Amino acid sequence: MEDLSGGWVRGLTQETQIGRPAAALATERPNPMLNGDQAWLDGLIGAAAE
Repeated sequence: MEDLSGGWVRGLTQETQIGRPAAALATERPNPMLNGDQAWLDGLIGAAAE
């Protein structure tokens, strides 16, 4: 997490998509990995707003 000017915060994440389970998830639509990332970010925003 990094404080930026103007009241902004930047969070840097990394993930790997290696292995059969990840390869299988990558072909699904909607993509559950992307949806999981978005849910995590929404949770962070909600916690920060409290």
